[in-house]
Amino acid sequence: MIRLKVRRKRTLPATALLSGLLGSVTVHSAWAQGGEPVRPLPSPAEASPLYWAAVGVVLLGLLGFTLWALYAPLRERRWTTAGYHALGALVIFMTLFTLVLYVIPATQAARIPPTDRAWDWKPGEVLQDPGGSGLTGEPYRGYLVYLANGCVYCHTLYLRPQDVETGWGEGARPEDVSQLGDFVNYPFTMLGTQRDGPDLTLVGRRIPDMTYQIEHLKDPRKFKPRSIMPSYRYLSERDLRDLAAFLVSLGNKPDDLRAGRVGPPEPAGLSELAKKGQQLYRELGCVGCHTVDGSPSTGPTWKGLFGSERPLEDGTRVVADEAYLRESIVDPNAKVVQGFPAIMPPYPQLGDEELNALIEFIKSLKE
Repeated sequence: MIRLKVRRKRTLPATALLSGLLGSVTVHSAWAQGGEPVRPLPSPAEASPLYWAAVGVVLLGLLGFTLWALYAPLRERRWTTAGYHALGALVIFMTLFTLVLYVIPATQAARIPPTDRAWDWKPGEVLQDPGGSGLTGEPYRGYLVYLANGCVYCHTLYLRPQDVETGWGEGARPEDVSQLGDFVNYPFTMLGTQRDGPDLTLVGRRIPDMTYQIEHLKDPRKFKPRSIMPSYRYLSERDLRDLAAFLVSLGNKPDDLRAGRVGPPEPAGLSELAKKGQQLYRELGCVGCHTVDGSPSTGPTWKGLFGSERPLEDGTRVVADEAYLRESIVDPNAKVVQGFPAIMPPYPQLGDEELNALIEFIKSLKE
């Protein structure tokens, strides 16, 4: 007669299973109603009783699991007593390891003082577009949109000393190198580790314009034909505005943004044609590479451009008159200015009226 042995699987006690479930609930409780994350609690004392109840159940479950591993009765052909004791000792070791490495230092660590340029936007706080479009957005919520859509996978939010020299920190100066105090007010420390796209530490200082940021999010290749960035046109209008507000907040002191001290100065006495050119400057994305206040960027600044002499890559020089400006807009690679990359897309679709408006605006910026 053949006798069959039925081997039953040994299951974890209900206490350990319950602790795992409650641990998952604790993690998900960090999300507010409506699916939006909330700001983490600055201190354990502000946690709710429900949170501490969940923590207590998890700890009891952990203790129950350890006792079960150490003292549960053995069955035939199961682990040896030494194996069970090793498992229990491992759980105890990992618990003590976590306490020593993370929990205890966190309770004793001194708060790092923020720098005067530290990002510091509160939930619900609204930013007015310094580009003059009239748009508004919430930088805090925009940061959460930034994280939720994986922007951190391709962009970093910190500048190293070598980034100033290598060009990774576009428009960066030595004093712009990141410091610990720059990050103490972020709700989550997600600085990124990979740069498939440019570092964004100073993007708001370089391009303080929400209109451009929104258009670039919708169609990155409209401004940079070789960009590998995906389109984010699927985002809601609110998400786009808030994400643009967050990008504009980067690299600018919060107090300067709140006081309206950020953004290009409004040229005085603009003609109607120059005003139209100023609008095209934003709509076409010229603001992404050309400043109007003389500050450095990807392309030459437009301040003082008209009538100046420009050195070219081929060693020749040319005067930036109307003919040169028109040619440079329609066919940027015809005459590349020395020291700047040939990455500007052509604009052959612009008509004479639009070209004249842009040139008139550039004229108005003459020093």
